[in-house]
Amino acid sequence: MEASIIATIGVALITAVIGPSILEVVKNKLSRKKQTDPMYEEMLIDVQVDEQIQALLTNIGCDRIWVTQFHNGGHYYSSGVSIKKFSVFYEVVSTGTSFIQQSFQNVPTSFFSKSLKEIADKNILEVYDMTDPNTNSYGLSDSANETGCQSLFMACLKTPSGKLHGVLGVEFVKDKHRFTVAEKTAIKNAALYISGILSTIHKSK
Repeated sequence: MEASIIATIGVALITAVIGPSILEVVKNKLSRKKQTDPMYEEMLIDVQVDEQIQALLTNIGCDRIWVTQFHNGGHYYSSGVSIKKFSVFYEVVSTGTSFIQQSFQNVPTSFFSKSLKEIADKNILEVYDMTDPNTNSYGLSDSANETGCQSLFMACLKTPSGKLHGVLGVEFVKDKHRFTVAEKTAIKNAALYISGILSTIHKSK
């Protein structure tokens, strides 16, 4: 009887000492596996981008922020050349503002050639009043009418080598808004930060 009790106590002591060690080893292995899992790494990147644009939304007090990325979407039948498209990958909105992400998936870049050229040439694009017919909206007035955008500021996303790979857009929907110098700087800094984050996913050069 005493031998049985002693054996039981011995097993308990061994479990108490070794158990946590084994558990720690397993945790470390799982942690390393997560760190080397591309899917997990991409989820971490997604969280960072979402947190960045959510903070920007709060700080500026705007109504909608989105991030688009360019990608290939099939090939032209005549030449086999890739068709350039873009999609909204990330989006945050203020209370009462609708999301537009689902409406902007696999959109040919040719639909927005004027605005994309402006972004490529000057790195930013700004429209104070989308409803003013005398304002240059860079071909965005029709889509702005559909999404409710009244004022817009966009900043380019570029790879470390300077290749344009996306756009960060900040919109005011409920009222028109003149972006201050500080707000523009904050948006451009956020675009630079997001560019760096996304480049780690795509291994851009």
